[in-house]
Amino acid sequence: MKRSHIFTIPDDTLIKDGSVDPMGMQMIWTYFGQQVFQNKLTTVSTDIRNYTINLIHHLILHKFQQERNDYFVKARNHFPGYTSDYDVKAGLLIFMEDILAYSLMDQKETVDTRGVLGSSNASDLLTKHQGNFQNIEIHAEKRHGVLVRQIQLGVSGRYKGPFMNMGLMSTTFEYNPIEFERIQKLIERWPAAVTLIDRLLAILCALVNESSGSYPIDKLDKYLNDDALMSLYSDCFGSVEVNELLKSYWEEKLGLKEGAAEAVYNQVKEGNQVNASVLLGSAMKELEEEAEKEKIKQIIDVEPLLTRCVHAFYLLADTSIKKTEDVYADLKELLKNLPLENIKYLRSASPRLNQLYTYIKDVQNDPDLFAQGILNYHKKIMEDRGGAAWVELDRGQVKHNIHQSTNKTTYEITNEGYWYHEYYIGAMHSIHNGLNPN
Repeated sequence: MKRSHIFTIPDDTLIKDGSVDPMGMQMIWTYFGQQVFQNKLTTVSTDIRNYTINLIHHLILHKFQQERNDYFVKARNHFPGYTSDYDVKAGLLIFMEDILAYSLMDQKETVDTRGVLGSSNASDLLTKHQGNFQNIEIHAEKRHGVLVRQIQLGVSGRYKGPFMNMGLMSTTFEYNPIEFERIQKLIERWPAAVTLIDRLLAILCALVNESSGSYPIDKLDKYLNDDALMSLYSDCFGSVEVNELLKSYWEEKLGLKEGAAEAVYNQVKEGNQVNASVLLGSAMKELEEEAEKEKIKQIIDVEPLLTRCVHAFYLLADTSIKKTEDVYADLKELLKNLPLENIKYLRSASPRLNQLYTYIKDVQNDPDLFAQGILNYHKKIMEDRGGAAWVELDRGQVKHNIHQSTNKTTYEITNEGYWYHEYYIGAMHSIHNGLNPN
């Protein structure tokens, strides 16, 4: 063992289950947010280093299929676990992601491992085996990997949607040749990446040639004991900062050089650490094209209603609340100027928004009706998921099945413009920090 392998990195691999959205708001706010960002980023695809890692891995697979086609065909035909071209690519992606995770965690004293997907499991296994890396297997198979459900939660999984919406590839990893020709020319100006790509192409060829069984499997020691390979990983991906060559490329592919997305990004670049409502309002003032302004205006119109409804639910979901009267004052404040009229024109755009509107459109200024409407809507959402309501009303008494609460005050929402949903602005800050490190 060349370096310390003490487990210190928390596992960042888990994603939120839909059940943590008891009001079903994600379907609404993501729809309006993606009008701005065109599905080119998500709440879990925010690390610019991981965008670049995924780009390099897919470039390698593109070259493997085009320039090492005899090996690709052999992999497709020789291993019974591969029943399609997609299986080959998905398996080799998992294999490369595992080598990367292990290599960076093995060098964690000298590289930045923040955001390395699978870092917790990789570090744990390295510690467990105490340098006996021949006891750790890496599998080139889509259902395996250092990370549980890696094909969905690893680098390729989290960044697959954005890559598809950038026009780089299809859902089965069929690559756009024009895009990848451009990528190849760009990467040619990055010597360390060129060398790493060549090494990994050679590794994949050897893996296919020398493996047997249902799919290729290899031992980790072959790679972690290769100092030259480890140095290449450190040089290319040892920092969270993006290579300067790719900065303009990612801004373009993420859609940050035009329209509403550019206006939002400009506000982030200017260092505006204000809440989402203020930032989007400033972004809208930058825009001249009405269609782009409308994308932001819709968010500004819809979110105050969503926030008030979510906040009402959390107030009622607190176990200290025994009856609706306990939160009358807050509910009355939320009902003041409840922006129902603002969303009438948006109901047809989002069936879920229309559903919410149906449950609360007649509450007027009655806190009891408001509470009942919110909880009836919540119950319907949970029933549609095959679950039970977290909170219910029984003759004015609040019944709690699952406890929820909020650390936000009603005043912050009604007077300070706090929003529960950020419309990918948090993702924008993360992207900007990666593209423009201090």
